[in-house]
Amino acid sequence: MIYSRFLFVVLSSLVMYAAHASAYRLPENISLERQSVALILSPEQSEFSGHTRLYLAVAQSSDTVAYHARDLDIKSVELTHNGKTMALPIMQPNEFDIVTHRLAQPIVGQAKLSIHYSGKITHKTMGLFVAGQQSGSPYIFSQFQEMEARTVFPGFDAPDKKTRFEFSVNIPKQYDAKHNTPVISSEIKGQRKLIRFAPSHKIYSDVLALAVGEFHSVALKGTALNSFVHAPKSIALNLPEDMNELVSSTVQFMEDYLQYPFPYSKLDFFVAPIDGLAAMENVGLIALNSHQIPAQDADGFAMCRFRKLIAHEVAHMWFGNDITMSWYNDYWMNESFAEFFAAKVVQARYPKSAGCTFNPQSASFADDTHSARALRSGVKYRGDNEAIGQLAYHKGRSVLEMAELALGNEVFKTQMRAYVKGVAGGNTSAPAFTQYFAKTPWFAAFINSFITQSNYPLLTLSKQNGQVYIQQTSFDSSQEKLWTIPLSVKIWDGKVLKTQQVVLDKPRMAINNVPATAQLFLDSNGVGYFRYLDNLDNGGFVVEQLTRAERASYVDNQEALARAAKIDFMSYVDSLIHLINTLPRGAVEVSNALSTLQDTFVTLIPESLSDEYAHYLTSQLPKIDNWQSVLANQNGDLWLELYGVNLRANSAILAAQKAYKNASLSELTHRTAVLRVMVANADEQAYQTLLSQFSQSERQVKEDLLDTLGYGNTISQIKAFYDLLLSDASYGHDLDYRFQYPAFTPKHRAYAGEYIRSHKDAISKRIADDKLQWFPYNFITACSAKEAALVKNTFADWQDVQGLDAKLNIVLEVINECDNNAKRNLQSVKKRLASMR
Repeated sequence: MIYSRFLFVVLSSLVMYAAHASAYRLPENISLERQSVALILSPEQSEFSGHTRLYLAVAQSSDTVAYHARDLDIKSVELTHNGKTMALPIMQPNEFDIVTHRLAQPIVGQAKLSIHYSGKITHKTMGLFVAGQQSGSPYIFSQFQEMEARTVFPGFDAPDKKTRFEFSVNIPKQYDAKHNTPVISSEIKGQRKLIRFAPSHKIYSDVLALAVGEFHSVALKGTALNSFVHAPKSIALNLPEDMNELVSSTVQFMEDYLQYPFPYSKLDFFVAPIDGLAAMENVGLIALNSHQIPAQDADGFAMCRFRKLIAHEVAHMWFGNDITMSWYNDYWMNESFAEFFAAKVVQARYPKSAGCTFNPQSASFADDTHSARALRSGVKYRGDNEAIGQLAYHKGRSVLEMAELALGNEVFKTQMRAYVKGVAGGNTSAPAFTQYFAKTPWFAAFINSFITQSNYPLLTLSKQNGQVYIQQTSFDSSQEKLWTIPLSVKIWDGKVLKTQQVVLDKPRMAINNVPATAQLFLDSNGVGYFRYLDNLDNGGFVVEQLTRAERASYVDNQEALARAAKIDFMSYVDSLIHLINTLPRGAVEVSNALSTLQDTFVTLIPESLSDEYAHYLTSQLPKIDNWQSVLANQNGDLWLELYGVNLRANSAILAAQKAYKNASLSELTHRTAVLRVMVANADEQAYQTLLSQFSQSERQVKEDLLDTLGYGNTISQIKAFYDLLLSDASYGHDLDYRFQYPAFTPKHRAYAGEYIRSHKDAISKRIADDKLQWFPYNFITACSAKEAALVKNTFADWQDVQGLDAKLNIVLEVINECDNNAKRNLQSVKKRLASMR
């Protein structure tokens, strides 16, 4: 009796758990064979109406039908089954946007849902949104990733419910429409135009796209798919000259590498200033933020970033669109695989200007605290994946590159081809991927240790009785975790360079056959998702034996160790000064050193030490009188910012003022740096003059003003900047990350926090709901217990923002860790400054 009762409790618990677990997923026994969507809409109207038909296949008898809908006003729902049509009552969606209808009689086999409804067109980059009103040429565009298609039509809005879509739109006759597929008919009826599009391939709803407005187009001549770039007529299309070559090269590279052809019949682009979005991999109509297009005189690094962005979106046609995650918990696979191949494309086609593809892991480390979400985490709500941020791109790509390095390029390529062939056109998951590498015994453990855990390892080399050891700990040692880490260790004995493969899957292990006096380098190819500390005392690894990517990784690693107080901070600063004093002023290493010195003023040096620290750097760095020659370098902006904003050097300030006076803003070289120096040293009248330039300037100048006006040096200037961000004048510009600029200056953090706290409602009206959770990141450069309390107070009334608690915890963890490290680093700084008095 006791056993039976216990069994009943267990079974009941399992049933309740299963019911709860499935509450955020559509039933598995019903699939969507195809769906038609007809929309009546106009850029001048805030609402639209629609009619959709869902053609269902019910595999097992079911007394319910369900679909996704959010913020839609459902007018009627009809179910057709076995030739009979019945009206279903209007039902409200649950917290996961799932509408469920219980049926009087079970159904099985073929069925059809017909739904009439209306919805809203927003100003945020979510669902259907309108933009361009200020230019007099409004247009509608869409952003459905992720879980936003359900705000435009009821449907199966999930990655495992791929289907074929048939769209049509009824719009004012003066407008045109663009979609994933070509137009098959366009008919004018009175003042309206009815456009029908060809059926889509089998895709999931996230990568649908729709644009309505007045457009102009440019053909990308010579591309295999006769691609076009479309844009609202108010947006100039100043594309790089090699755009067609870039698109063609990416398609060719992917087809050759995977031995799998381009999966679709169309590859066009839609370019517009899309808030909060760099690009989006819509099938057949890739969205591209016009702000991402580099200027005609852009430097090699800017061109590299653009090329990687385009290659990334095109690579998505294979990874993400054709091969789609089974559920959002593997969203990282969409982005990481695309990022992995984008870097390959740029490195293969543009090897001399591929610097932006090096060290992707460095872009993730700052966010990857113990409080961060793991790459592969449970997902129920829209904001859950948004919470992963850049980790989905860079951490996952680093993991793939570590695997490729350990297996060898050809073995990795062979298995990737087998994987793509096996899952083509369908859905995938991390376990499905690792099965294709089952012959490598450590592979699954390696992948899982990095995608199911947050944070990253610190690898330490040490020596005991002539034996070299390597050990792993969490970089943030507040929690201990264990990873499986394949390593290609470079070994230099003074004469010969060797590479040894090891797999570290325990806290500590010996590395055999290594001379006790040898120099070791752990981050071969610069791809390791770890930091490393060399305690061998055998001297630094010979720089000449390192590749460009490895040198970049070494510099980045040393910076991380210095920030974390794992090496002496001022010794590290002196090494940066040595680079600046000895290498050519335009060298990449000098650029990195200049940027790092700027960052020390933001992340470590308190206001009380700022002047004295700046005086020390001034005494050690080159004295510059001829700014014209310095500004002729591509990194002239970094020189000018460090000297003019942080060091307050009169010569730099005068150089900025002269440049500003002698050229219009649209023609100003190093415009952002010049403006930041001007703003940081402006009195109230001068600041208001700069502020007034915003309303008079062209689009790109406005972007640069928004990136500079936050560097004001008084509270009244900071208030004016924040007021500009929340004004109507800034519509159409990305705003969220720009709230951080005043917080870069320690003395302004308290006011920045108070402004954000007291303007929550105004901020919420301008920032997309899933982006609001990132607002605590505006203070991630803070570095004291006092500032941690400030940040907590700032967001005390933001607890209704989904995902914000998790982000706040990450930021507080970073601040508290910085506070702990700063105590040791500031001792180093104070000791050095005292010796100079």
